Amino acid sequence: MTTHEFQRLPRWIARIHRAAQRRRSAAMKTRIIMFGALASALAMSAACTKTEPTVAASSVSKDQATPFPGGAPITAADLTATPAVLPAAPPAYNYDPYNPNITHAQYARFAWRQFIHFNSPAQKNGVDAAGKSPVVRGTIDPSRNFAASGASNFYQSGTGAASNFSSNQLVWETFAHRSELFPAGAAPKGNLATLDPEYVFQANLKVASTDARFNNLDENTQIGQNQIFFPKNGNTPSANPQDDHIILFQAKVNPVEYDYIKSIYNADKPPASLELPPNGTNQGESVEVKSAWREMTPALIASGRYHTAEALYYYKENGVTQARVATFGLVGLHILRKMENYPTFVYTTFEQIDSLTTPDKQDTGLYLINLYNQMQYDASVPPNTRPSAVLNSGSNRTLVELPLAGPVDSAHGYAVVPGQYTIPNGFSGPIKVQNPPVATSAVFEVNNEVQQAMASTPAFKDSVWRYYRLVGLQVLPTNEDSSVTPAKPDPLTQDFYLANIVIESSQPGIQLFKGGVKDPDPDQQQFTLLAKRGLPSILGVKSLPPNTDKVVMGGCMGCHGNAQYPRNAQGQGPSIFSFLINQGTLTGQGFSADVRNESSAALSAKRLEYLVY
Repeated sequence: MTTHEFQRLPRWIARIHRAAQRRRSAAMKTRIIMFGALASALAMSAACTKTEPTVAASSVSKDQATPFPGGAPITAADLTATPAVLPAAPPAYNYDPYNPNITHAQYARFAWRQFIHFNSPAQKNGVDAAGKSPVVRGTIDPSRNFAASGASNFYQSGTGAASNFSSNQLVWETFAHRSELFPAGAAPKGNLATLDPEYVFQANLKVASTDARFNNLDENTQIGQNQIFFPKNGNTPSANPQDDHIILFQAKVNPVEYDYIKSIYNADKPPASLELPPNGTNQGESVEVKSAWREMTPALIASGRYHTAEALYYYKENGVTQARVATFGLVGLHILRKMENYPTFVYTTFEQIDSLTTPDKQDTGLYLINLYNQMQYDASVPPNTRPSAVLNSGSNRTLVELPLAGPVDSAHGYAVVPGQYTIPNGFSGPIKVQNPPVATSAVFEVNNEVQQAMASTPAFKDSVWRYYRLVGLQVLPTNEDSSVTPAKPDPLTQDFYLANIVIESSQPGIQLFKGGVKDPDPDQQQFTLLAKRGLPSILGVKSLPPNTDKVVMGGCMGCHGNAQYPRNAQGQGPSIFSFLINQGTLTGQGFSADVRNESSAALSAKRLEYLVY
């Protein structure tokens, strides 16, 4: 599609929308729209994909009846507002597929406004002392804006001789790390706004306050299923993947969620049930942030295309786990926000655009190593058939086939990188990371809108934020479209398979995920991942409309729906959408810190920490 065609897209879709209102049926043909990092994604073969025209709900509704300031077009004024305001919760959705009161484009603008707010500078408090926080945690700086945090030396310019912390932090970076929310063997404590970061893990691992940083990269897998790497030389994996540049992760929560957990925490008698705010007694909003960071080279740091910061990571030497510090670059960001009218959280995710293709259009060679070597499906997938995913771009639908059950190899549909590699027993790979055609036309339009606003604003001439894009968002649960030509296209299935290329990378495991999975059992020397694609993953959620509970949801929301508390004898319970909160963490278990040079045995054990039934 040409630039001219893209510019005409909103008017063209509006005409289709008006025709759909008159006749309730129409046909259209368009191309798959991809953007940013997704533009360099997999070119799906004819044997694996099928695209059909369909009637799409408009991305810009002429009959918009519900005021939603957060969904208005984003302008230069939004980018430079001082401070950037956190957009108010969207109004309730009307579930009308032909005339939605809130469009996917409006939700996408809401997502960008959240990104602008949370990635603005945190408020300084004037403290400059070793081990003491120089910022008011969780609070935006009233005197600086989103443009200020886009400087390539933003973090570095806030460092000084007296403190190990920089005074230049993004708002979300100052949230409570998961090991502060649930320190091993202790309760969360104090007023988060004034606390200096303190990290306490299992096995008596405690980071000295003089060594701490706000970014604490203590996770080395994608929810225990795989590890992901950039090759250090060209785009071919090293003989031993552990020699390449790994992506590490961390999870944080905002002060509202921190205070709520602190209020209900009782290790001797954990709560019989819980509901994260907003709830009956606390109308604040819970926010969780999952971030992905790549090990940086001097050339990547100098490129000015990444938000960079000093971060902790962990390394085992002579049997002892040590906290180390290095400069990392932000490559992926999930923002989860629980709000009135949206009880399952609203999921938004952003990527740095260079993960699959370099600025000069070369393949990066991004790949993963699975911590299993067999894949099986539940009874919802007939034997000897390939399951499929229906991808809704908002303009058409595409059918994508997933790999066959059985060994994780090229014969079963995996993009295994040829060569000789050191892969532990029970693992598989290296597998080239690929992206199916999941982009939506609405998100593409809004990303262009934001890029145009940045291009017209001098303060963003050299901003790192020019190299980040919204991938997509999920607002409410729904079942997957039954085919590529449903009678009534459901706008909510846009981004049904929401995934971030550097946070959810393996296609059958978590990239084209729906339902649930049963992780391999290393104690039984069993290395088979069971994808339960027919499992209802949204259970017992209050305030959802009829027929939206007990759905087989996909993507981020579907995955997080499997985080349930409390669980009954059958292993099920109401979805709370947070993998940080469970019987173990609520009774003082805390978390372990993943090390950079994790042994294969330790990595295998990690698999049981997540989606197990």
